[in-house]
Amino acid sequence: MMRLLFENLAEKHFSSARVEKFKGWIQAANKATEKLDRKVNQYYKAEELITFYALAPLVLESDKEGVVKEILRLAGVKVNVEKVDRMSFEELVQPPTAYLSWIENEVKNHPIKYVREQAKDHKKRRKPLETATHVDAVIETDNLTIFFEMKFTSDISVQTTFNPCRNQLARLVDVGISKAIQKRKKLVLLLCTPVLFFVNKSRFYSHKIIEYSDYEEIKRDIGWREKDDIEKCVSAVAWVSLESLVKATYKDFIHPDVEEALSFFRERNLT
Repeated sequence: MMRLLFENLAEKHFSSARVEKFKGWIQAANKATEKLDRKVNQYYKAEELITFYALAPLVLESDKEGVVKEILRLAGVKVNVEKVDRMSFEELVQPPTAYLSWIENEVKNHPIKYVREQAKDHKKRRKPLETATHVDAVIETDNLTIFFEMKFTSDISVQTTFNPCRNQLARLVDVGISKAIQKRKKLVLLLCTPVLFFVNKSRFYSHKIIEYSDYEEIKRDIGWREKDDIEKCVSAVAWVSLESLVKATYKDFIHPDVEEALSFFRERNLT
């Protein structure tokens, strides 16, 4: 029978409702041995659980700095890290105030009429045209704010409601810059996906993550920011395979749940 691994850690980092949702997925999968229903078997594709299990060893690891350095090395990010200050899961980061002002004007050019009307209604009710951005995991070091965006079989979104050109990676970079400025650090955004989809370039993120090695390309997708500000704040936007991430976090890691966790990743062809 499958169970929620690293449960004590989950209770510290997630709300009770979220923990119960994890357990619900697992219980449903335990009962659905022969029922090939997508909703019942959400457990097998849930990116939230993959994120938690992939990074749980890092939270529990004594040599956090060594593991973070290895992850950055795998991603080709050449930045030294001396200390890991904290780590969180499913963090919500508010959009920059200046962006919200900018999009209020830009939405007037949105190609869909009812979206333009919705924007007017939002303005009347003083509702922002973009809500908080969900970041799968965040690591704060002495000099970096590291955002993790984890994908299993899904792709990044290509728009937000009021901005038809704002893809998910651009949005993460944008809010990450503001958070990094607030912390007086530099931003590293790591996209973590299975090798299969990245190498085959079957997902939109395969193209965008390569483009974003160029600050000019980031500027094109975050039109309201100045290129100089992006260069000052962004250390790297890079990809690392989920397979390599799991290998790095579980190397030399000792815990009663390790074998079950590795079985979880083997079942998903991520080892």
